[in-house]
Amino acid sequence: MIRVPTISVRYNWRKQTNREGRYGIHIRVYLTGEPARHYPVKLPSKVSPDQWQGKENHWVKNNHPFYFEINCKIAETIHKLNELIRRYYSQNKPITFYTIDKELMLRGERNIFNDYFRNYIRYPPETVRLDDVTWEKYRACLFHLNNFQEKISFSQIDETLIARFKNYLANLKGRNGKMGPATIKSYWDKLKVVLTYAAKKDHFLDPIEVERYFEEVKVSVPKKKEGQHLEIEEVQRLKKLEFDEADKSLQRDRDLFLFQIYTGFYYNDLQALRKDQLFNDIEQGHYIIGERDKNGNPTIIPLFKFPYAASILEQYKSKNPDNPLLFKPSVFIEIQAYNRNLKLLAKRAGITRKLSNKTGRHTNAQMWIRFGADRPVLSKMMGHEKEQTTENYYRVGLREVIEGTKNIDFGGMGI
Repeated sequence: MIRVPTISVRYNWRKQTNREGRYGIHIRVYLTGEPARHYPVKLPSKVSPDQWQGKENHWVKNNHPFYFEINCKIAETIHKLNELIRRYYSQNKPITFYTIDKELMLRGERNIFNDYFRNYIRYPPETVRLDDVTWEKYRACLFHLNNFQEKISFSQIDETLIARFKNYLANLKGRNGKMGPATIKSYWDKLKVVLTYAAKKDHFLDPIEVERYFEEVKVSVPKKKEGQHLEIEEVQRLKKLEFDEADKSLQRDRDLFLFQIYTGFYYNDLQALRKDQLFNDIEQGHYIIGERDKNGNPTIIPLFKFPYAASILEQYKSKNPDNPLLFKPSVFIEIQAYNRNLKLLAKRAGITRKLSNKTGRHTNAQMWIRFGADRPVLSKMMGHEKEQTTENYYRVGLREVIEGTKNIDFGGMGI
């Protein structure tokens, strides 16, 4: 049986007293089995006891200068809650205080998807944990959506509107003329996430219909070209670069990029890496047990295979006992600036292919594959989804990683 909230209006529910003798008004919401919560009504002016009568739709007497506005605001809040209850009840879905909180903090118009998207970014679902770069892509998607059509009601959303938005993105200017398929796909994925959430969790749309929209209107991205990774000799040239005092920032980013190559982590993964994820095996040396920031999948990374990793840790590891993160916060810069520095480093090292944050991860995978790391071991190190079954995936631990990579000697290659 679905819990239906009980809603009432309370004046000065804390029974406070003050010099002015004026108090606020709250909406009390009670869910069976949980303590009631009180939500404040925004008032142009607080109310004195002689101005309060508590009758439905006439809560505040007309001797208050803003009685009409206050009564309307109370009625509007109650109506908003009742509409939420009706929507969830018709879908046989449970109401929680999280859904109520999100509803009452909503800015804009409830039936306008643009406003819903904006509030999704401001108050993301409890289970959603994304980095700043990803949220910036959500904001960019919303920016383009607003330019495409400032107000899109949920009733207007169908495969035709989805197709029109796709065509709009495809005709926007990009770095090399029009916006590239990969960029469009990035925005497309964000749009799909928010629409799917609006359908499945907040019941504005039919989830089956939303799924059909994106099946009928797709964005395809050409397969990545070969050569996204560096060859061993190119990594060697990067490591051999020498820097003077004026180039300390380039040296720092070279070292962090090498650490990406050693771990298969993205730049934001390094920023999220914690001290309690770094371990030291008495026989082998440093290794990491943790999860990738992007998907939360577990990883086991044998840093001991790369001797220079210890030097990087020694130089950039945070010595502050109050900082749980492995690296000093000061070593990180904006991802765009980091990628620019990687291009400068590539030029210095005589590397013609483009370097970016992603190149380190691709290089890590290709090195392990080339030199014979076992497939399930590679999956564990890369933090990929399971290859076959959960049982097989989680059966790989540190001992298996040591055994599966024992014939590979990157240290002897000078990288």
